[in-house]
Amino acid sequence: MKKRLIAFVGIFCIAILIISGVDARMNPDKPDKPPGKSKTEWIEFSGDLVGGQPVDGCCPNAGPFPEYRMCLNFDMHGNPVPGGYECYDGQLFINNYRYLAKGEREYKVQFWKEGTDVAIEIIGGVKDFDKRNKILTVTFTEELCVDMRTGRPITTVNFILIRRPY
Repeated sequence: MKKRLIAFVGIFCIAILIISGVDARMNPDKPDKPPGKSKTEWIEFSGDLVGGQPVDGCCPNAGPFPEYRMCLNFDMHGNPVPGGYECYDGQLFINNYRYLAKGEREYKVQFWKEGTDVAIEIIGGVKDFDKRNKILTVTFTEELCVDMRTGRPITTVNFILIRRPY
C-alpha cells in the first residue's frame, strides 16, 4: 500500500509540472523577460562615426545583428564626405575583441549595409566601465578603419562609443 501511495504522489507531481509548463507557454499575458531585465541598450557614437539609438539584444557573436543608423564623415575610399556626414541604415556589431596585456581587451566595431560597399571594421580603443551606472565608454584615437570585405585600410578614425542601459 505504501509503494502505491508513493507512486501516486510521484505521478501526480510530474503531471502538475507538465501542466504548469504547458500553461506557461500558452499564456501570452506572461512576460518573456522578468521586469527590469531588459536587454535594450542605448548605443551612441560621436566623432568620425555618429549615431545614437536604443538597440535591443546587442551584440552576440553569432548574431542577430541589430539594425542601426550610422553616419560617417568619410567614404569607402577614405575621402571626406562633402557637407559633413553620409548616413546609412545597416547592421551593427560591437563587442570585446582580444586580450592585451594586464587583462585589458581591445574592442571591435563593425558596421555594414547590405547591397552597398559600406562595410567598416575598427579594432582598438581604450575602455572605461562605470560599474555603478553600468556605462561603458570606449575612446578610439587614430585607429585604423578597414573594409570588412577586403581588409583594405580606408582611413584612421577618432570617435567615442557609449553603451548604457536604456
